[in-house]
Order: sequence, then structure tokens, then C-alpha cells
Amino acid sequence: MEKEAYLERFGDEIDHYQALMKEAFDGVINEGVSNYPVFIFHQQEVTVGLPIADRMEIGGLWSVNISTLEEFYIKGLVMIEQVDEIKAKIKGNPPQYCCLVLAEGKGSLIFLARPTKTR
Repeated sequence: MEKEAYLERFGDEIDHYQALMKEAFDGVINEGVSNYPVFIFHQQEVTVGLPIADRMEIGGLWSVNISTLEEFYIKGLVMIEQVDEIKAKIKGNPPQYCCLVLAEGKGSLIFLARPTKTR
């Protein structure tokens, strides 16, 4: 199966966002907001989550919002059957990042290994 062009662009750019993702992920976990943060990488307006990066300001291809699996469920973006599946993928040591990548009218849920140490 051919990889979508927007997913390739996402993969090429992800390093640009690592420090931001670590800070936001740790904040959501440490403040007790949720054990299941979800990043939304987008190029259009989204009404889910809180904005943490504006692509116009940071010089990247993607704006980023931070949300939670709970918000995704409440807003009907995932069904209850999908919640357990996603929770299982977010767990781990360190837990994987869960990212919803939206572009070109499409969306993909991507799970990324977290860097074990900062560069």
C-alpha cells in the first residue's frame, strides 16, 4: 500500500516538534488531565484540543493541538471499541505518542515511539 504524501511530509517534519511534544505530553500526564494525550497535527482549523503550536509562528508544515483520548470519545471521534485498542498502544515504557494527522481531507492515527533521551 502506498504511503499517503501527507504522511510522508509528517514523517519528514516530526523531529521539528519533539521538544514541544515531550513538554505537552508530560504536562497532560503530570497535571492529571489524562493518561492518554493525543496530538492533532493539522493544516486547517480544528475544534478539538488546545492549540500548542501554530505552523505560521514556528515555521513548520503543521499546527499542533493537544487533546486526550477521553475528548476524542466524548466528541464521537472514536468508538468505545477503539478506545481500548488505542490505550493499549499508548502504554509502554516510555508510552508511545498518539498523533492524529489531518491533511487533504483525510486523517490517520499514528503511533510514534518517544525518544528515550533528548539530543
